[in-house]
Amino acid sequence: MLRGLPLLVTLFWAAIAPAETVQVITADDWARPRSGESLVQMPALKRTVRAYLDANAERGRRIVIRHPRGEEGVLWAEELRGWLVALGIPSQAVDVSPASTRVDALELAVTDMEN
Repeated sequence: MLRGLPLLVTLFWAAIAPAETVQVITADDWARPRSGESLVQMPALKRTVRAYLDANAERGRRIVIRHPRGEEGVLWAEELRGWLVALGIPSQAVDVSPASTRVDALELAVTDMEN
């Protein structure tokens, strides 16, 4: 019976842990002319920054930008990272990863610092 206890505890914590919410910025959304004002009006970006600020008050969090593989995806993600930093998000709190599940979109998520 005690051998199964660690598995039960792991399953219990996995069940109550909040699921990661992923926001999406499509290539069409990004193709519009950009300014600081227009970026803060993007719903996906607004929700991501709000989640980061709300969660960061409790503990260290970071924003992960997942981009399509390739040079274009890297440039796109790094431009967004630059905008986030310019708008006040600390640079060490923004990570870029070539792990988007879509070829036409950036995926944004707020994660724990140790992830």
